[in-house]
Amino acid sequence: MKRFLSILCAAGALALMIFTKGAVLIMTTGPNMNQFISEHYSYFNPITLSNENFPPLITAILTCLALILGFVAIKSKACRIILVPLTLVTFVVSVLPPFLYGLRWYSLLGAAISLLLLLSAVFALLALFGKKKGPAAPAPGAVPPPPPPPPQQ
Repeated sequence: MKRFLSILCAAGALALMIFTKGAVLIMTTGPNMNQFISEHYSYFNPITLSNENFPPLITAILTCLALILGFVAIKSKACRIILVPLTLVTFVVSVLPPFLYGLRWYSLLGAAISLLLLLSAVFALLALFGKKKGPAAPAPGAVPPPPPPPPQQ
């Protein structure tokens, strides 16, 4: 169940990345370069690379990889081990714009994407290190099963 929640959160983040209000680009204008115009783009728009705000496009690519790897990780334990650091790196890259450039370069939609990526990383971590279900405990007041017979020689 946790694996599916991880995939669902990554898919939700990917769906939000398609909207055109996710990545923020700040342009300076005016004679003294003191007027700022902010424009919003999709995370998949390559113009974000040319205007200094590179983390959104990298986040989008890493999220696509995490989503593909999440589907493969349903059957493969090795992919689950790779998925955890990938989702953590994707989350860290998604929160880079406010740390590198300031909060002006971050939008509310970008914060929602980062939150979904964090949830995806947490669910991937829980799926990797979660407890396995063991045998069911006997009901209270039930008679315990008899001990096994000693081995014969």
